[in-house]
Amino acid sequence: MLWTDILSGDFEKAVEEAKGVGILPVGCIEHHGRHLPLGNDTYQVGELSRLAAEKEPAIVFPYMYFGEKQGAGEFKGTVIFSSKLIFDILTETCDEMARNGIKKIVIVNGHGGNIAMLNNFARSTLYKKKDYMVFIYRLGTASLPMKKLLDMIEAGERPDVFSELTDEDIAAIRHNVENRTASGHGCFGETAISLGLFPELCDMSRLNDVSGKNVNRLSHLSEAGFYTPFGWMADYPNSLSSDEHDGNNERIGRAFVKLTVERLAEAFKLIKEDTACEEYHKEWSDKQ
Repeated sequence: MLWTDILSGDFEKAVEEAKGVGILPVGCIEHHGRHLPLGNDTYQVGELSRLAAEKEPAIVFPYMYFGEKQGAGEFKGTVIFSSKLIFDILTETCDEMARNGIKKIVIVNGHGGNIAMLNNFARSTLYKKKDYMVFIYRLGTASLPMKKLLDMIEAGERPDVFSELTDEDIAAIRHNVENRTASGHGCFGETAISLGLFPELCDMSRLNDVSGKNVNRLSHLSEAGFYTPFGWMADYPNSLSSDEHDGNNERIGRAFVKLTVERLAEAFKLIKEDTACEEYHKEWSDKQ
């Protein structure tokens, strides 16, 4: 259920059906090579959350573009917000969701750069006692690795999902698994999901306009255990971590989307049915 599509007189009924669970998809606006749209992360996390909430009823709040992109201003079209503004927006959004009856808020994160920020935000909700709980779920947890996808296909699992794939499609997945040297941002898997959800916004003819290889400019520091806020940008100067896309297409994307939606719906179901966290939340609140 999309929050904005619910008739105002039906909202309490919707909250009851969702068992007080609300989904807050958070992405960003950023560069993904030349072949994917700037809103890719937000479109993906929003649409996958919407589809999962159709399988496992939950109320999906309007998709948020307020992602962590500080330092990436060289790529035109990227939108950068301050951490303070993002925290303020998230805080007031969660407060408003709770005021409307949503007591379990699942922030589904569609952008790797948001991970530390959102985990920190979740902890910040403990600064003052709240009548709601915030959970962070990384979208990548629901997306099977390409190797696992290939293993399932070759084992004959889930013909309902993979029956549309051709021999050429399976060969393309195998080629990617066996030959890729870079992945994680604008890569085969992420591009496949985009092709499965919004192919009209993708331009595969521009796939190789820029390189997605790691130039290892600061890899020596990360390998030694250091974190620098610009380490990823230095190693991937084109804001792309990707190669070996040969044969990627919408059929592969649709199969990937089906499995991801199923796994995401299972995650929503787990949160809806869980009582242990509610019990501890009450114990914790009583001790503060």
